[in-house]
Amino acid sequence: MAKKRYWTYEAKKKKVLKQDKWVATLRRQDHLTLDETSEQVSIRGSILPGEVSGILRAYFEQIRYHILAGDSVNIKGLGTFYPKMTAKMVDTAADATVNNCVKDITIGFRPSNELKEVINKSGFRVFAPADNATPREG
Repeated sequence: MAKKRYWTYEAKKKKVLKQDKWVATLRRQDHLTLDETSEQVSIRGSILPGEVSGILRAYFEQIRYHILAGDSVNIKGLGTFYPKMTAKMVDTAADATVNNCVKDITIGFRPSNELKEVINKSGFRVFAPADNATPREG
């Protein structure tokens, strides 16, 4: 049976119309690098960290290539990466040009149903810093 995962959250103060309001926000734990992730994958398999890193870099390059070609890329169990454009509305088809409409172009991500299910089954726990802990910047 898989170990239950928890999201850590904390209350953050926000100013809304000059009034203090509070909201629960997710607390991100770590920012892992490709090398750190490769090391973890190598421990679970029989591949050296450098080989894992090389394979992942080649895989990411292929994902990047296909997204830049206008394709979406589905990774089973994770989700789909796709090119995404944000554009403003205009009054005529003649005005609907890249120069007039496009605000932003980026990469979108749609999580798989399996990933959504795991996320929705995760629990929550409140962030409680240790007495001697240094506050983390976020």
